[in-house]
Amino acid sequence: MSDGSSKRHLYALMFLVTLLWSFNFITSKVAMRQWNPVLLTGWRTTLALLICLPLYWRERPHAWTWPIFWRFVGLGTLGMAANQLFFAMGVKRTSVAHGALIVGLTPLFVYLLSCAVGHEHFRPRKLLGMGLALAGISVLQAKSSAGASLLGDALVLLGCLTFTIFTVFSKPLSGALSPIGTVTLNFLGAVVFLAPATITLSIGFPFRQLLPISWLCLLFMAAVPSVFCFLLYYRVLQRLPASKLTSFTYLQPIMASTMAIPLLGEAMSISLLAGGLMILAGVYLAERF
Repeated sequence: MSDGSSKRHLYALMFLVTLLWSFNFITSKVAMRQWNPVLLTGWRTTLALLICLPLYWRERPHAWTWPIFWRFVGLGTLGMAANQLFFAMGVKRTSVAHGALIVGLTPLFVYLLSCAVGHEHFRPRKLLGMGLALAGISVLQAKSSAGASLLGDALVLLGCLTFTIFTVFSKPLSGALSPIGTVTLNFLGAVVFLAPATITLSIGFPFRQLLPISWLCLLFMAAVPSVFCFLLYYRVLQRLPASKLTSFTYLQPIMASTMAIPLLGEAMSISLLAGGLMILAGVYLAERF
């Protein structure tokens, strides 16, 4: 396979990951009608770990050392647990517009941190594409800025920062283990970190009142956006710079907003069309530079 074909294949995989993570916004919104967000995160990571374990053992032996083990467990605590907790608690306390804008900063944070630690070279022109895509997110969410709070914004920002650290420091370790070995250890760290909250909130929670759709949303979130998508994510991370992967983050608002129209009954708007075009143009420029 030529370099051009290989890159197109990797971009196609990352587009699929982004599409599924965007659909996860819809699934999460439906699930939150009955689930506690912290409890949902705990159960989601636990089920994801249970899905990973048979695949992990089937692939043995795994040549990891204890330093590698603790690094992956620690990264999982950041990327699979802390990120989701901060995001869930933050979105509950701020507006969708503020949350989307802050999440849109993630690729910029990843690029700047990658440059700071020497993983990538700083290219000022690349910031033009990122800035255009971020402006597109602002236009996309322009009409939904009510209900914001400083605390909520700060929590979402912490979630973005934890995912930034997770992505950048996962890059040099991406070849140390296979994708399934990496994801399994990541979720192990997340489950251990979330265990006290998961156990405490499970006591007395009305599980019998949960509708089948709530359980289906949980199973989907554990199997697809968590296990399947992160397996693909690590596969692509081995071949592409971290900043190129996170540039696809800019597509999530337009994808999620578009899917919300038929699935959740949300209306089409001029801001959706204009913001979507700006996001696509920004991603193109960021990738070109």
